Parts: sequence; structure tokens; C-alpha cells
Amino acid sequence: MYFAQDSLIFKPTHEVKPVTEVFPGASEYWISTTEGNTLQTWYKPASSGKETLVYLHGNAGNLSTRGRLINILSEDDRGLLIFSWGGFGMSEGQPSEQSFYSDARAVFDWLESNKGLKASDLIVYGESLGTGVAVQLATELNFKGVILAAPYTSIAQMAANDYPWLPVNLLLNHRFDSIDKVTAITEPLVVMHSTDDDTIPFEQGELLFKAATEPKLFMPFTDRQHTKFRSEDVDRAIRWILDKQ
Repeated sequence: MYFAQDSLIFKPTHEVKPVTEVFPGASEYWISTTEGNTLQTWYKPASSGKETLVYLHGNAGNLSTRGRLINILSEDDRGLLIFSWGGFGMSEGQPSEQSFYSDARAVFDWLESNKGLKASDLIVYGESLGTGVAVQLATELNFKGVILAAPYTSIAQMAANDYPWLPVNLLLNHRFDSIDKVTAITEPLVVMHSTDDDTIPFEQGELLFKAATEPKLFMPFTDRQHTKFRSEDVDRAIRWILDKQ
């Protein structure tokens, strides 16, 4: 189990559909990381007066397997950036907890230096495993807002639930301890979770939200399964964040 944990947590695919097919109107960029790798990135700028979102996707697939959420997040002339984690899609590198944090830092640095977008101009949309990265980066930077779609308290707790007979704390290399970090987030925070999520238990989202500080909004559902959130859900979350500015 110790040696298999990377394959249990990170499940990339490498076949990538063209940006023109999945994200019309976006351009492809290659962002360098401090480790010397490059990240495959798609970015479409916002129309004047519209917000820009950064989409931190989950533990499987790559940026081109997120067409449904790409369409939703970029609706209403919003700007959107999505990238594949190192080792996913055509991005270089080996996935790990620390490499995920480093990848995200490189993306936010690139947005500021190349597009003039500071953290305070951005809304972060973290999905599933990506919620742990969103939480970490929100403790380092001051975003306009953070949306956590189907979050967990920690990978350690998830693993302990799945493998109660294992000494998880001794074995786990990638912890993503969101529950220990979420209290440090000061920007407006939205948590979305569905009771029929069979990947990350609804109770994990509830516990994370309870530990978070204000301002915060919990959006519970009964029929969104795992990360199948809709346009009206995203619109409500964004409107709430903007009202807090």
C-alpha cells in the first residue's frame, strides 16, 4: 500500500484533445515551474468588467477532460485559466502534494507577470483533490474568493476511512491537510457538496466548512454526485463572493 499510494491518489491520463475542441476562444500556453518543468495551460481572458477564475482540477484525467465545467466556469464572458498538473496530460513532472502546490504557484506567478492579474483579481475554483491546493494557496495569497467543490478534510482522513486497518499516518506521503489550514483563509469561501457524492463523503465538506472562518457560504445539494455542479450553482457562488467585496 505504501508503494501503491501514488497510483491510488494520482490518476492522470495523457491523451489531450485540442484546445479548439474543448475550450473555444482560449489560447494554449506552456508555463515554467521552479522545478524546470512546463505545464500545459489554456487561458481565455475575461471581457471588460468580468471576473477571472482559475480552475484547479481533480486527481484524474487532464485539462481536456473538463469540458463541461470549462463551459460553465467561462460563461457570461468570464475569464478562465485551467492547466494540467505536472505528469497529467502533456504537462511535465511527477505528481505529488508538493509538486501540486508548486505548479499552482507557478500559474499564479505567470498570471501576474504576463497578464497583469494579481491574486486579489482572481476567484479560485478547486475541485475534489484540487480543493487541497486551493486551501494551501489561499493561506499564501489573498484571492478575491475561493470555491471548494466537493472538498475533503485531509487525504489522511480519507485514507483512514477507506483503510481503517492500516497505520495511515505512518504510511502517507501526500497529506493535503485542508482541515488544519482552512482556519487561516480570510477571503470569502464557498463550499459546495452533495449528499449523493460517493467519492468524497458529504460529511467531509461539512466538517471543513465548520472549521472555516467567516465570511463563508455552504451550498449543500442532494443530486450533484461528485463535482457535477451546474451553471446556476457557480453563478450563485460567484455572486455571493462579489457581494462580499
